[in-house]
Amino acid sequence: MCKVIAIANQKGGVAKTTTTINLGAGLTKNGKKVVLVDADPQGHLTMGMGFPKNLKVTLKSMMENIIMGLEFDPKEAVLHHEEGMDLIPSNKLLAGMDMSLFTVEDREKVLKEYLELLKDEYDYILIDCMPSLGMLTINALSAADSVLIPVQPQYYAADGLMELLKVVKGIHQRFNPELQIEGILFTMDNCRYNNAKRNKQAIKTTYGNDIKIFEQTIPRTESLAETASEGVSIFAYDGKSKGADSYRELVQEVLKHA
Repeated sequence: MCKVIAIANQKGGVAKTTTTINLGAGLTKNGKKVVLVDADPQGHLTMGMGFPKNLKVTLKSMMENIIMGLEFDPKEAVLHHEEGMDLIPSNKLLAGMDMSLFTVEDREKVLKEYLELLKDEYDYILIDCMPSLGMLTINALSAADSVLIPVQPQYYAADGLMELLKVVKGIHQRFNPELQIEGILFTMDNCRYNNAKRNKQAIKTTYGNDIKIFEQTIPRTESLAETASEGVSIFAYDGKSKGADSYRELVQEVLKHA
């Protein structure tokens, strides 16, 4: 049975894309069939997996086919990565979709309709969301079984988290009663610093009784930052690094939670 996980936080720079790639690669290494969905017009997931920005067939093409009611091959947009996972790419043309959806009936469920056509092919679908709470992110949350929330342990993290959780609750009530919170994941963690420790503890105190907080945190490391330009996961780039170890542990937590 396929599980759809949205990786979401309206704050940029919290390692959503890094987490999508490495969680996907780690699940693949554990024998799971995985497709990653680039739902951000910036196309960072597509670039981070080593594919060009000027692709003609992308997520936008697939969603347009759904909107227009056309018959099409849902796997036409799927690209295959050397590490075994698949990708549905995006580029800046997806930006127009956010506005186009406002005129569409059942506009919150267009992405869900598309992903339903792929579920028989995969064990996991991971959606890399854009850093906003616009219509594309609402589509991602409406399509997902759960949402994984990367959070950098900084002072303002709690404010953004509160806003996102309100949106998740609204999606759960209005469009997707099956939506759960996979968990809060601390990323870019400088665990030696007291400030990071304080901010993590504040979030645990505020939300820990109601929301799973992953035991594993993702450290801020040079090797993780460097993978963005290499087109591979941390496992392929530096498999013995702390970053690789942290994502291995995260994968095991996600598998236990399946």
